[in-house]
Amino acid sequence: MNTSHTSIVDVVISTYRRGTAIDATIASLRQSTLPDFTLWVLDQSEDDHTEACVRSHAAADSRVRYLRRPVRGISATRNAGAALGNAPYILFTNDDCVLDPNWIAGLVDELRHEQVWLAFGAVYPGSPSTNDDELVLGTCHGIRRVFRHNRFNLAFGHGHNMGARREAFERLGGFDELIGAGAPLGSWEERDLGYRALKAGGWIVFTPHAIAYHHHRQNWQGVRRSYRAYGIGAGAVAGKYLRCGDFGGLVLLGEWLFSQGLRQIVSGIFKWRRRDKVLLGFDQLYYPFVGLSKSWSYPINRASYRYIEQVTDPSQRGATP
Repeated sequence: MNTSHTSIVDVVISTYRRGTAIDATIASLRQSTLPDFTLWVLDQSEDDHTEACVRSHAAADSRVRYLRRPVRGISATRNAGAALGNAPYILFTNDDCVLDPNWIAGLVDELRHEQVWLAFGAVYPGSPSTNDDELVLGTCHGIRRVFRHNRFNLAFGHGHNMGARREAFERLGGFDELIGAGAPLGSWEERDLGYRALKAGGWIVFTPHAIAYHHHRQNWQGVRRSYRAYGIGAGAVAGKYLRCGDFGGLVLLGEWLFSQGLRQIVSGIFKWRRRDKVLLGFDQLYYPFVGLSKSWSYPINRASYRYIEQVTDPSQRGATP
């Protein structure tokens, strides 16, 4: 359902069991130096704690919109949130991030260029570490970089700080809804979208001027769970591409096994000297093949390079089987 808006930016947040912790995310967005946006918060929680928090912001700021979405799957929910608006730019962040006041402007400045389909920003830990056994995943920073032509260079950033030109996002069909947190085929959704964009001729930009602070710290057990999901997703995406006749899937699979498997094992032994880091690498030599095997259980759309989700109830799109 599209509604009439005058904003130039739609910001989409998919949230699940965040409770009042999402307050900091929304409060930071409301301080944006580019005020012409609509924030869509799609809540997948079973309880009402997040709803109460978001509705308090919505009562004070007409730019904040709340919707309950009773299914799990970040990609399906992000697609649904993007479809609610009609602004030319769509930005995505997570419910555990705090955004710099220039975050929206930084991404939009890049997306104004027609050839730039996707833009990613810098991600820093949200608080200093007080425990060596806790990590913040998905951090990235550095100088501005432009990704084009080479669809195998997917080091452009992370999904909790990204944006898209609406016309390009819709041309690509959005996120693959069977990939991503809460979906059955693991997590690799932003890389998959980037691969498809680069293959179609679009450009991707990483900008250091759009900053998010990620506040989700994980112990090593949590890190391994997250990496397992990405390992499964890497294999599922590689399998999808191979089934579409794109042997680039083999390139991506091989690169993942080397960089996230073998290299992490070596790093864990000689640099980190941690058993956890070594086990992380061994996981990445196994779980991509789990994802590759799972790939054949789902039909694909060869034209769009996306899995086809088979459900009888449209309200359950994105739910984990």
